[in-house]
Amino acid sequence: MKNPTPGLVLLAVVLGVSGCASSKKEGPSASQASDEESRIVGSIPASSPWSKLKLGMTKGMVHEIIGPPSDEMTYSTGKMWIPFYFGKDVARLEEMYKGQGRITYTGMGVGGTNYKVYRIVYDTTEDGHPDR
Repeated sequence: MKNPTPGLVLLAVVLGVSGCASSKKEGPSASQASDEESRIVGSIPASSPWSKLKLGMTKGMVHEIIGPPSDEMTYSTGKMWIPFYFGKDVARLEEMYKGQGRITYTGMGVGGTNYKVYRIVYDTTEDGHPDR
C-alpha cells in the first residue's frame, strides 16, 4: 500500500502559501469600502451647518450639528453575500434631509453597528424621502 503522506504535505504547503498571499490595501478605509465611492458631493456653502460635516463622523455627531433627518432607509451591500466576510460594510444607512441633501453611513457588520459618515450629498432639491 502506498503512503499518501507526501501528497498531503505538498497539498497543505500549496494551500498554505496561497492563503498567505497579501493584498494591497491603500488608505484607512480600505477595509470598509472603496475610496472612490466615499466622498462629499455638491458645493456646500460655508454658512451652512453642513460645512462642519466630515467623512468618518459618527451618526450622533452629525445629529448634534444638523439635527434629525426627514426620513431614512437601510440597504444591504454586496458584501453581505460574501462567505466569511466579517467587515463592517454589509449594510448602510441613508438619511434624507428635505431641502438639504443625504448622508450615507457605513458600519453595520457581524459585530453590531457603529455608523460612520461614508458619503455626503449636498442637494437643495432633496425631497426628504427614499427613492424606493
